[in-house]
Amino acid sequence: MTGVVFPYQPPQGRYQLNFHEAQQACQEQDAVVASFEQLFRAWEEGLDWCNAGWLQDASVQYPITLARRPCGGLGLAPGVRSYGPRHRRLHRYDVFCFAAALK
Repeated sequence: MTGVVFPYQPPQGRYQLNFHEAQQACQEQDAVVASFEQLFRAWEEGLDWCNAGWLQDASVQYPITLARRPCGGLGLAPGVRSYGPRHRRLHRYDVFCFAAALK
């Protein structure tokens, strides 16, 4: 797979985007909302991000390579943590975008 997964947080701060706004935010970065497979591959390559973000299937997840207290606690193994599916309109998070290339 070529391309890059990157977390996106709007300038207003974290957890501002519902699913539809998240899709739009990625499009504005010439990207699409990342799939779980893309996020998992990015995690395998070292992506470590403590803020939860939307994925293509409207689930909310975040990749952790280094366990720490603010990111779910010290007792959890590294991995992609999941909040599960969320309401596309009511819930607000950041988003993980996927682009073929970073501009």
